[in-house]
Amino acid sequence: MKNIDVKPAPIKEYYIAYFDLLGYKEFFRTKPEQVEQFLEDINLAIHSIGIYMQEIGASFIAGEIANIHIKKKIFSDNILLCLEVGETSSECARLLAFMASVADIQLSFILQYGLFLRGGVTIGKLSFNDEFVFGQGLIDVVEMEESAKYPRIVISQNIIDYMTKPHFVKQDDLNKACEIEKRAKAGETIAKEESDFCNLIWPLCIQDLFVTMFRDRLIYTVADGVNVLNYFYYFDARKIFDEQTLDNILDNIKKVSSADYERLQAPSLNLQEKLEQHKLCVIKKLKEYGNYGDFEITDQASIKERENVIKKYLWVTYFHNLICEKNNLPDCKIYSSSNCDAGYMALTVQVQE
Repeated sequence: MKNIDVKPAPIKEYYIAYFDLLGYKEFFRTKPEQVEQFLEDINLAIHSIGIYMQEIGASFIAGEIANIHIKKKIFSDNILLCLEVGETSSECARLLAFMASVADIQLSFILQYGLFLRGGVTIGKLSFNDEFVFGQGLIDVVEMEESAKYPRIVISQNIIDYMTKPHFVKQDDLNKACEIEKRAKAGETIAKEESDFCNLIWPLCIQDLFVTMFRDRLIYTVADGVNVLNYFYYFDARKIFDEQTLDNILDNIKKVSSADYERLQAPSLNLQEKLEQHKLCVIKKLKEYGNYGDFEITDQASIKERENVIKKYLWVTYFHNLICEKNNLPDCKIYSSSNCDAGYMALTVQVQE
């Protein structure tokens, strides 16, 4: 074979997400007659990722200003998404946007196609080109997916550490500004230099507040102490900005990109509607996999595998109800009960209508 002088892509640092489809192997084993329909659903879901990323890339704010251009690799039920780490002053916002994109894809797969995902998100080093991916970052994120156990996308500790520190204002400066404001409220005279300092610091504080609020809606610590991506995240800018300020922000967005302005104005499902749709998807899975009536009682391997599947959807039920509780939406909760089938000696689940 003739030698070809081709150099690999340089190893760079990326924000990396890797996930696969829950139940992929189980489907081929138990429902071979439905493979064609399953293929169609997966194909449409994968195609939707490409459309979604094209929309992000075409956005003036996301694509041109924030340079959010996500690369992807897809093989069978394995999906890898990467965004090269930059050197901007707002890298924390780029990382949040990347994770929000992954969460949007995760929820879309569930609500539109009934496909649940398991995976991880981390920061790591990769060599990434059109032909192959290589690097420690890939090894790390694949291990995260394997250890995620349930239908969830877990967040690495290096992301948690990065996102929990201030990004725009130093703690000493924040303490100083708070002390000045405290003195001002007490009626003390504030020097011009101190007033100018506060006017400089407060906009930076608002940016850190924005990051903190977004982070706390996007990343949840669940019952077993694992940090997971919240695909029900939402961000209400009215919590930070008054109506006039928010209108000014939207007007400025409209001036630089009418397409982004229209996208922000487009109607979207509210949280309750999303939870109601999600509830139907989860109940369908609980009813489908909640018993062993389609197995011979001697088929212990299949019974054990089915029990593992039940536990996965019970975890989704727990997460669904957690979101309902955090947002005071009790009518959206899923009520179920678990038992043990004495014949199979395995866990079962029943949905309480």
